[in-house]
Amino acid sequence: MRKLFILSLAAVCILGLATMSMAAQKTTTKSSSHHAVGEVVSVDPANNTFTIKENVKGGGEAKELTFNFDAKGKVMVAGKPGKLDDLKSGDSATVRYTEREGKMIAQEIRVAKPAASKASSK
Repeated sequence: MRKLFILSLAAVCILGLATMSMAAQKTTTKSSSHHAVGEVVSVDPANNTFTIKENVKGGGEAKELTFNFDAKGKVMVAGKPGKLDDLKSGDSATVRYTEREGKMIAQEIRVAKPAASKASSK
């Protein structure tokens, strides 16, 4: 009876560990969406990359973030569809991205032109 109890307990422990291991694997492969807001610093359409200087709340130190642009991604400039080429240094941008293989992959970029560039275009 004691051997049966010990074997049953060991089986339950092994099944529990296997289940937790599978759950951990599913969590790590799932990519969640992140957001960043900042000013466009540079754009490299040839390599499908761009960099923004992230706005930091509370007076913290701003960071420059470099993104790879997803080929299936979407660019919106002042509410209208655009291309990565339409991004200019100084534009205010909101980026929705995921992290894959250590890289930030931009899926959506929303750009609002700064007030200074609107005034100079008139």
